[in-house]
Amino acid sequence: MGHDLGYAALALLSTTAYYVAFLVFRLAAARMPPLRGSRPFHVAWHMITDPVWFSGGLILFLGLAYQVVAFTAMPLAVAQPIFALSLVLLVVYAVWFLGERLNVREWFSVALFVLATILIGLSAGSESPLTAETSLLDTLKAPWLMLAVMAPALIVAALVWLVGDRRAGGRHARKLAGVAYGIGAGACAGLAEAGIRGISLVYEDTGSVVSVLASPYPYLTLGMAGLALLQLQIALQRCRVAIVATVLTVIGRAYLVLSSVVLFGEEWPRESGSFALRATGFTLALIALAVFPRYERPETAEAAAVQPASALSRRSTTA
Repeated sequence: MGHDLGYAALALLSTTAYYVAFLVFRLAAARMPPLRGSRPFHVAWHMITDPVWFSGGLILFLGLAYQVVAFTAMPLAVAQPIFALSLVLLVVYAVWFLGERLNVREWFSVALFVLATILIGLSAGSESPLTAETSLLDTLKAPWLMLAVMAPALIVAALVWLVGDRRAGGRHARKLAGVAYGIGAGACAGLAEAGIRGISLVYEDTGSVVSVLASPYPYLTLGMAGLALLQLQIALQRCRVAIVATVLTVIGRAYLVLSSVVLFGEEWPRESGSFALRATGFTLALIALAVFPRYERPETAEAAAVQPASALSRRSTTA
């Protein structure tokens, strides 16, 4: 019992560190010039050379390391609701301390997302043990499975970048809401977490760091986490962190479950209770996505956008 509580606390600590990093990235966004998805190397350079962002990156990867331990020691059914709890705390913080405003429709969507995350996690309660035995060499020889799970995430991320960077002119031009950026970053983050799960399974099975490094999962994690971070940083400069983090989390958890079917042979639950939980969770997530506004309202768009350093300096010069 004590060990279970300790691992539960570790899971809570890991996901709390995950979201604390989001807040640090939000602070770093105000120090950066305007970021654009069409210039990924420009975005990456400003991220890795900014000490505030770099400190957030260290916090994030510390959280990811703890997640590896949590995934190894705890079933997904226990870990997912804990992750959802930290998401609620982040939303409360964003509203209370950052002054972000959500209307009734957005609160309803956020509530559906949190509930969907919990239900999807609980549906894994009776899952059979998973295995991750594919070596990096085998994956390079036959990369189709890995490409099959990566392609949708990469396509969604590219579409979000293209739409988000399109310059809409005119007085009544509307900003793309955080839900779109959350979908793009969430798909990549879900694959990164699938990589973390693969690392956990390989290490649990072999107890060897060499075997972990010989598997494709560390490289899947690093590559997809890098893409997710690029999208996240752009989103945090333009949108409300409560919206971005919520959508990113639920899309990430859903993509983690779906990609596990391909990568680890996880089956859709056959027991009626678990089947109903998972089906309901995915249905609620789709409803929440449909309900979420696609564009920011003028008053929330102004409040949500972080003023980049270059814009602030121009304003002060004009004044």
